[in-house]
Amino acid sequence: MITVALGVRTDSLGRRIGRALAAVGWRVVRTSELRAAPPVSADVALVESCELTEGRLMDEIPPGARLIAVVNGASDGIWGSTAQARVVGVVDRDDPDDGLVAAVEAVADGRGWISPELATWVLSGGPGRAPRPCVASPLPEPAGGRTGLLTARESDVAALVGQGLSNSEIAARLCVELSTVKFHVSNVLRKLECRDRAQLAVVVHTNRAMAA
Repeated sequence: MITVALGVRTDSLGRRIGRALAAVGWRVVRTSELRAAPPVSADVALVESCELTEGRLMDEIPPGARLIAVVNGASDGIWGSTAQARVVGVVDRDDPDDGLVAAVEAVADGRGWISPELATWVLSGGPGRAPRPCVASPLPEPAGGRTGLLTARESDVAALVGQGLSNSEIAARLCVELSTVKFHVSNVLRKLECRDRAQLAVVVHTNRAMAA
């Protein structure tokens, strides 16, 4: 059984990751437990990048634990930082649950991992290259609206749904897996309280009209 140490400051993200990993039968502990008496060992440490770049958790991770950073896209502060040298895997905070599980499994098996969301950027030069521009115009936020609840990637996906693109077309446009697009669409529908894609498209166009 794989033991995963979780060091995530964002409560909702930590709960989601913890549930996803526990659901496959792995033991999930907090990084604070690694220094308990007696100490707890871990095969993999999954840590939010800000905890690494700001130096709070690096000393708590034992040398035997292989480190995965949870990042916030290509603009994350970990790229090019001293903390990056210790990292053997990278997942994006918007990756679907099955992607997080696959990342931990690969890293525990001695391999590296890069989120499919970031693979194209990394292979194109990574930190030495400016992050690629959004392929969709940002979704505007009218007064009293809910689009501010969306992450940058969810906003991209919502805008492309508003243009009438299918999930497959969005996946090709964003260079991500189809499962990733489905995950984002589901999140967008929930956050914007839309019944379906048609209602979401109306919300997108209404927001643009109100912001014009």
